[in-house]
Amino acid sequence: MSESIPQDLAADRTDVVEYLEKNTPLHVERRVPWAATGPVGRDSAGYSVLKAAAFALGYLGPDQCKEEVHVHQQLRELYQGYGFVPHCGHQAFLVPLATAHLPAFEPRGAKLKAEIRQKMTADVGRWDPDEAAWLLRRTGAVTKALGAGSDLAGGSLVGFPALGELIDLQRNLEVFAGAGAQEIALPPNGRIQFPKQTGGSTAYWVGEAAAITASTPATGSLDLQAKKLGVLVKLNNELLRFASPSAEGLVRLDMARQAALKADLAMLEGTGGTQVRGLLTYSGIGSVTASSPDDDGDTFEPEDVARMEAALPDAVPGPTAWVMRRQMFAALANRRADAVTAADGKGPFVFHPGRSAAERPPLELYGTPVVRSSQVSATRAKGASTNLTYILLGHFPDWIIARMGVMEFLASGLGDTALVNDQTVLRGIQHIDAGARHAASFVLCDQLVQG
Repeated sequence: MSESIPQDLAADRTDVVEYLEKNTPLHVERRVPWAATGPVGRDSAGYSVLKAAAFALGYLGPDQCKEEVHVHQQLRELYQGYGFVPHCGHQAFLVPLATAHLPAFEPRGAKLKAEIRQKMTADVGRWDPDEAAWLLRRTGAVTKALGAGSDLAGGSLVGFPALGELIDLQRNLEVFAGAGAQEIALPPNGRIQFPKQTGGSTAYWVGEAAAITASTPATGSLDLQAKKLGVLVKLNNELLRFASPSAEGLVRLDMARQAALKADLAMLEGTGGTQVRGLLTYSGIGSVTASSPDDDGDTFEPEDVARMEAALPDAVPGPTAWVMRRQMFAALANRRADAVTAADGKGPFVFHPGRSAAERPPLELYGTPVVRSSQVSATRAKGASTNLTYILLGHFPDWIIARMGVMEFLASGLGDTALVNDQTVLRGIQHIDAGARHAASFVLCDQLVQG
C-alpha cells in the first residue's frame, strides 16, 4: 500500500486509524504502512509512552509516532477479535499497561505479546536530550530571555532557578504485590472462572456384605469479572503548552499509581458490587483473638504468632507473608519483658529475644516475611476505641488478581466546562478483579492496639 495519508488528516490523531481501515484494499493486510515488521533490533527506536501520550493529545502527528500508532492498532484489532470494544470507540488510544497481562491464548496473541515487549524494552537505558528538546518545542513551550533593565528588587539580573527532579508524593506501599499474590491476565471478554472443589467425599468402615454409604464431593467456582476503575484529571492547557512534555507523563503516572493503590485497598476491605470484594469480608477466612483481650482493644502477644500460624489448614504449604501497619510492627519489635520490677520494660525483647537494642529487627515473624503498609486500616473499632488495627497472615499465592493488559487512555478538550475553560481532561480506565482461591489460606487477628 503506497497511498499516503492526506495532509489535513495527518494531524488528526482520532481519524488516522479510521482512514487506514476505509482506504486499505481487502487483499492487503491492514497495518500502518510505515510500521516496521520483524524482530526489533538494537537500533530500533522502540515504543515510547511519552510519544504515545503526545500523539493522543495532538502534539505529534502519526508520522512522528509510527511505532506507537502501530501498537495501538494491533492492540485494538487483537481485543476486537475477542469482542472487547473501548468505551469511546475510535476516540480511545490504547497504551500497553503490562505485556504479561496481554491475551496470549493463540499464536497471534503470543507473537504480538513478544513483539510489544521487545519494542517497550528496546530503548531501556537510552535517553536522547535532542529528542526531548524537540518535543519541548513541539508542544509550544517558550523560554524567556533576561531583560537588560532592573526591576524594583533587581531580580531581573538574577538567573532563573534550575528546575530539579520532581519530588514525588509519599504513597502507601501496595500490600498484595509485596506479599506475593498471583497475577493473571484478564481475558478480553472481562470474565474468567476457576472451578474448584469445596467439599470431599466421605470414607466409611463397613462390615462384610454391608452397604457403603454414598457421598458426593462438593464443587464451586471462583468467578472474576472485570470491575472498572477510573481516574479523571483536568489540566489547564497552559501547563501542556508551556511546561515540559514530562508534565503530562507525570500526571499519567500519578493516575496509574493512585489506581493501583485504590485497587489494593479494595482487595483488603472492598465491599464488592462495583468494586473488588475485600479479603477481610470472606466468611471462610480464619480468625484468632489476641491472647490479651480488653473491652477497648486487644494486645497481640508473642504466643499469638504461633497461634495464627497454627490456624492455617494442613493443605497450606506455609504462609508467605504477614501484613500489618508499620507502627504495629515497630510496637512489636520494641516490646520488652520486665527485668526487675513489674512493667519496667527493661528485659529482653519479647518478639526477637536474640537481638540487642543496637540491632535492627529482621522484617519477619516466625520465619515469615512481614509486609508493612499504611493500606492496613487504623480505624477498626471495639468498645470506646476507634483507632485499632489488625494483623493478617496468609499464603498469598491463593489470592488471584486478574487485570486487563491495557489501560484505556483518553485525552479530550470537549464538554461545556473543559471547552470554556481551555482545559484538557485526561481519563484512564483499568479493568481488574481479584478473589481468594481458598479463603481458609488466610488468618486474621483483628481489633488490636498499636502499642
